[in-house]
Amino acid sequence: MSNPLLTVALRYEQDVVVARQRARQISNLLGFDGQDQTRIATAVSEIACNVYRYAGGGKVEFTLDGDSSPQLLVVKVSDKGPGIADVALVLSGQYRSNTGMGIGLIGAHRLMDRVEIRTAPGQGTDITLRKLLPARASLVTPAQVGRMIQELTTRPPVGPNEELQQQNQELIRALTELRERQDELMRLNH
Repeated sequence: MSNPLLTVALRYEQDVVVARQRARQISNLLGFDGQDQTRIATAVSEIACNVYRYAGGGKVEFTLDGDSSPQLLVVKVSDKGPGIADVALVLSGQYRSNTGMGIGLIGAHRLMDRVEIRTAPGQGTDITLRKLLPARASLVTPAQVGRMIQELTTRPPVGPNEELQQQNQELIRALTELRERQDELMRLNH
């Protein structure tokens, strides 16, 4: 069973920021930890940015799939743009673009459990991102989905400055954790 949570239209550049914020909020409400919230928000942001840049706009649809554990966060990003000419080459990492095209798709593959791409020249692109809810997360009921939707629709998105601060905090946390791991590896090696 699929439960729609929220749709974000990508008409303006700031809508990419809104899509990132909503991805983080939704993943938080679904019980993902801070690192997974950042992964999900980053993957959604990268794909939404591509849709805005290369197709001129589109939409991001967030849904919760499943009525038994494990449930699945599904994010579909779609557009009616020119399509992706050579998906296999882009995903291989060998496509070189002076605009950076392809980096977002490769990143999304690394950050999410599953990524599916449907594209055709002149017919647009649909990219579906999937992430299993954490094993420790309790089953999300239809009543809880209703409360989540209520919260998401009544909580306005924050401005770009606040989102930039949030991204900086996420980056600092990630760098701190990486540094701690490196220090621990060095200690173990000695």
